[in-house]
Parts: sequence; C-alpha cells; structure tokens
Amino acid sequence: MSRTFRIGSWAWIATGVGHLAIMGVMALRDPDPAGERAAAASKAVTFALGGVQRTLYEVDLGINFVMSAALVFGGLACLVVAKAGPVPRALAGLGFATSLVLLAVAAALLPSPPIVLFAVAALAFGYASLQPGRRTPSRLQA
Repeated sequence: MSRTFRIGSWAWIATGVGHLAIMGVMALRDPDPAGERAAAASKAVTFALGGVQRTLYEVDLGINFVMSAALVFGGLACLVVAKAGPVPRALAGLGFATSLVLLAVAAALLPSPPIVLFAVAALAFGYASLQPGRRTPSRLQA
C-alpha cells in the first residue's frame, strides 16, 4: 500500500509546489494591462470579516498561499506516515475522498495540471485504501 499511497502524497505536493511556482513566475513577469486593471479593481474592494478588514486582492492571494501550503504539508505528513510503517486504511480512504473533492473542484474551475494531479492522487489513494494495511491505530490495539 505504501508505494501507491506515496504516489498520492507526491501528487498533492507537486500540485502545491507547482501552484506556488506559478504564483512566483506571475509576480515576476511584466504586468499585463488587463491583469493590472483587474488587480487594481480587486484592491479597491474592501470588506470586514471577523473584525479584520481586507481587500479582495489580499483575500485571493491569502487563499492561494494557504491552499498551496496545505497541499504541500498535507502531502509531506502523508509521506511521514508512510515511512513510519503500514498506513491506516482510514487515512488512505481520507486521502481518496479528499482527492475526489479536489478533483471535482479542479475539473469545474481550474486548468488541466491540477485536474491531472488530483486524478492521479485519487487513483493512488483509492487503490491504497483497498490494499491490506493497518485497520486500527496501534494505540487502540490491545
């Protein structure tokens, strides 16, 4: 199970790192006039949520960073579990379910790279969840 589980983990990491890399490249390139107008418009829209005031631009940028980091660190956490020993089937199942949700969102709203990577992750985690592995956490075993 751990090989396919690691493939799913690496697909999450690749998606997060790839997104961060694209954000970096876009920040360094010459600004597109249409993109600059859109950025200026999103910087002009402010709102308060939970007592914190932010622009739409800041919220969008923050969501991008947070979700990319979550994918990278979630994938790394899965790799740590896989290295420690047999992967609990429940964790592989959770990775499968998460990847399916991410795949559905990617298919509806994103370009092809995350669609492909989330499809790979869903297949890998799904296959791993069907393989023999630890059924219960070791702390629950007598």
